[in-house]
Amino acid sequence: MNPTSAQHAALRILLEDVEPLLKQADEVTTALKAVRDELNADLETLGALVQRTADAQPALLEAGRKLNGSAARIEASMGGNGALSPAKPGKPSAWPALLVTSVGSALLSAALVTAVLCFVGRDLLEQARIGRALQLAWSSLDVGTRTKVHEVIGR
Repeated sequence: MNPTSAQHAALRILLEDVEPLLKQADEVTTALKAVRDELNADLETLGALVQRTADAQPALLEAGRKLNGSAARIEASMGGNGALSPAKPGKPSAWPALLVTSVGSALLSAALVTAVLCFVGRDLLEQARIGRALQLAWSSLDVGTRTKVHEVIGR
């Protein structure tokens, strides 16, 4: 066996060892591109949700102002219009209870709307923070961790 044929034989053996590795690298590259595309789509969806939440805040504030204005109008109409006449002597008056009920209802509605907005907004911000952290650390994660993350995203 001459040196040239020995070198060719060694190169063939090396190429036979390297070829499966190149195929695996191509498969991993394809999988990473698919994961990146899915992650980008999820981040776009999350961004849209965060934007919708931010856009809803002024409308909720305006609804609270309208409720407050309605309560003030109810209070003014009960005091100045004389729609509810004072009760006869010996009978308790009904308008203070109606006033307290109206104001309480308006305040309760505003509190519920604010609480729902706070809880929904907090969850969306936390999800966005986790998504950004995952995107930044994706290249340094091992294959097993990436597979687990991909499985969780697929659920």
